[in-house]
Amino acid sequence: MESHVVNLQDKIQKLIDQYTLDKQKLEELENKVAQLTEENSQLFAQIEASGSQNEMQENKYQTLQEEFNKLETRYNELQKILAGFETLAEGAIKKIDSIIPLPEFGE
Repeated sequence: MESHVVNLQDKIQKLIDQYTLDKQKLEELENKVAQLTEENSQLFAQIEASGSQNEMQENKYQTLQEEFNKLETRYNELQKILAGFETLAEGAIKKIDSIIPLPEFGE
């Protein structure tokens, strides 16, 4: 009978030891889960910040692209105006030259 009691005590002690080890592992895993949860939260915050920053950059790019397009249109208009002035000036010079001939030197 005594051997059954000792045997039962050994089994109970083994179960207590196993329970203690399992409880320690559980605490370690809970700590690890808490740590990973915090890291995930930080990563999500960084992703959101990055997404917001990308959106701001995209908006800024669109604004700059629109400004560039306006300036390019204005440049083309000014080029046409300048070409018109050059044509007008050439025509005026030809008319002046036909009215007032250049003096001939050397004769």
